[in-house]
Amino acid sequence: MKGEQNAGSVWFVRGSTLISAVVIACCCGMLLGCKKAPDPTAAPRANVQNPVSHELRTIGERAVIALLARDTKTLLEYDHNAEDEASLNNKSSDLYCYLFDTSCIPDAKRPAVYEMVSSARKVGIDASVATVDGRSYGLLMFYDKSQVSNDELYSPDFLCSDRALKATASWHFVLDNGKWSTTTLFDYKIGRSCKQ
Repeated sequence: MKGEQNAGSVWFVRGSTLISAVVIACCCGMLLGCKKAPDPTAAPRANVQNPVSHELRTIGERAVIALLARDTKTLLEYDHNAEDEASLNNKSSDLYCYLFDTSCIPDAKRPAVYEMVSSARKVGIDASVATVDGRSYGLLMFYDKSQVSNDELYSPDFLCSDRALKATASWHFVLDNGKWSTTTLFDYKIGRSCKQ
């Protein structure tokens, strides 16, 4: 009888210890995973589990490879604007210079997208997708992870700074009939919406 009581006590102590360890591990995991509450006004980050975000990020990866290879054909797979295609055939056009070589832009305030990406120590690509009125809109952010933190990346103060102008590039997309498309390459025709 005493042996059965001791066995029951040992089981209870071991079971309680195991449960306590699991509870502590869960609480620590929650605390470490929630260091900072997400900003509800911040743009949503890509969710690897979400196929739409994953597909957009894949476009970003392909774009970086194409940009570094100066492969305009691949970049134009997403931009079907004939004017942009013609501009990329002219190495002194504003679009070509914006993408690849700012030496042909007098008083350029930012590096070409190619220059920013090729000089980055660690290229970061962030894909975010928002659905508005049943339509999906995507944003790719390209940046140097060694210079720009994840917290800064979507901060309005940072995005409106001269530092962001020189250290990031963005590209907006719309999902139509299951395919991502854009109206311009790397937001060439889209200005920053910042109060100056």
